[in-house]
Amino acid sequence: MAQTYDAIVIGRGQARPTLAGAGKRVATVERHRFGGTCVNVGCIPTKALVASARAAHVARRAADYGVVIDSEVRVDMARVRARKDDIVRRSNEGWNAGSKASTTARCWKAMGVSRRLTRSGWETSCWRRRRSS
Repeated sequence: MAQTYDAIVIGRGQARPTLAGAGKRVATVERHRFGGTCVNVGCIPTKALVASARAAHVARRAADYGVVIDSEVRVDMARVRARKDDIVRRSNEGWNAGSKASTTARCWKAMGVSRRLTRSGWETSCWRRRRSS
């Protein structure tokens, strides 16, 4: 059964919430994780890692501020990564919750989108990656 949308957004970036918020029927096609590069591997994870590095830097310079730390400052990278992953997970959940709350948006996870002209008009389809056994 064919469905009609006002817009098809490739990639789950900033455009979909704007269009859906304006009352448009929006179809979103995302290859991997919702939220796009910024939420998953770009801005947000980088800022989380930089914040941990900054905390370590300030702790190492504590004596400059009159603060005494009686032991060596160490960074537990497993905990730093776990914190970063938790922040990314919560951000992703927020993106997904926004989609479920919207009555005007529909999302697919797909590898690609094709568009072709048929006798009845433009037809858009998406395809998924097949899982190997």
